[in-house]
Amino acid sequence: MTAFARPGVDETTWINGLYPYLTQEAGAAYAGTNPAKVPVTEVTGVGSVVDGATEYALLVSVPTNIGPYVVSLTRQAPTDAWLADRLTPPAR
Repeated sequence: MTAFARPGVDETTWINGLYPYLTQEAGAAYAGTNPAKVPVTEVTGVGSVVDGATEYALLVSVPTNIGPYVVSLTRQAPTDAWLADRLTPPAR
């Protein structure tokens, strides 16, 4: 979320900062995003895992200056790093 919440950087810097944390699908989906249109500017606390997590998929609620984002994380094997496949803004 910290890499996502940077509306003041240019598009190339923004997406290159996100790629290490994203699945390939998410990388393709977020490429071309104008970071100036990303409404969140700050992570305000520690994320918490939402009930229903498995060893391959989980949701994390992350507090931000505009409310909690939900980050969907996935991995192929229990030893793999978690990668984000979706960052969902708070309902408004």
